[in-house]
Amino acid sequence: MTSAFLCCIFAMKQIIEIMKTKVIISILIISGLCLLAPTKGMSQEQLFRAHAAEIVPDMPAQSCFLPTFAGFHFRNDFCMKEMMYADIVGVMNFRKNILFFCVNHYGYASYGDFKLSVGYGRDFGDRFAMTARIFYLMAHARGYPPRHSLCADFAFACKVSPKLLLDAVVFNPFLLRYGIVGKDVIPLRFALGCTYMPVRKLLLSLTMSKSLPGAWEVTGRFMTHPIAPLLLGADCSNNHLGIYIGLVYRKFVMSVQAAWHYRISVSPEIGGWWFDAPKQRL
Repeated sequence: MTSAFLCCIFAMKQIIEIMKTKVIISILIISGLCLLAPTKGMSQEQLFRAHAAEIVPDMPAQSCFLPTFAGFHFRNDFCMKEMMYADIVGVMNFRKNILFFCVNHYGYASYGDFKLSVGYGRDFGDRFAMTARIFYLMAHARGYPPRHSLCADFAFACKVSPKLLLDAVVFNPFLLRYGIVGKDVIPLRFALGCTYMPVRKLLLSLTMSKSLPGAWEVTGRFMTHPIAPLLLGADCSNNHLGIYIGLVYRKFVMSVQAAWHYRISVSPEIGGWWFDAPKQRL
């Protein structure tokens, strides 16, 4: 079983290396298609809300109000090959029942953290939603046996009004330990979020999160939709400043992001999403 996971990690590393050489060409091709073709199948409100897909790995409850979607992220922290992040996310919305799947890896072939999560969520009357996910964690390092762990999280979201949404998540509330029976407790993490759409073409959000032990992180974001194929955004927290550019083609969204971590370096990121037919107007 361990060998199979290591093979998967090695395969993901090879995919990442291929993506690094071809990402610029892919972005140029998709940008051309987006600028030449009309956008269909999504309203502006749903394009804004679709950006909630960007935070599904950490704040999953908002996705209960979205149609079925799937996507990926690739990020290179501080432009160092040893600090690469890649994930694949899938969310299926079937008659207000939501199934989650996410697999990600941080690090590279010699060491890193592998995470697999599956979960279930429920949308109650398009006003309130709750989710529960189970995580399998594996930490690996060359020359050492891998460490396997299990934990869970629970999330909630509530539409206070058509323009205002509140959500929260608690990760590892049962204080499970690394290695299942190890001595070190997996950090408890909780986050609170608020999303507000004051006008049709503007979305604002604020997230406050904290890990125990750890310091508070407060992040403010905005997203705007100036013209049909283009999404623009930025976020600012107490440890980084980021920009977001998204291009829409029919049911697809391609995003390019970059975060400047104060006094450290820049972390570039790309992502891609496919969305099923819109579920509702938000």
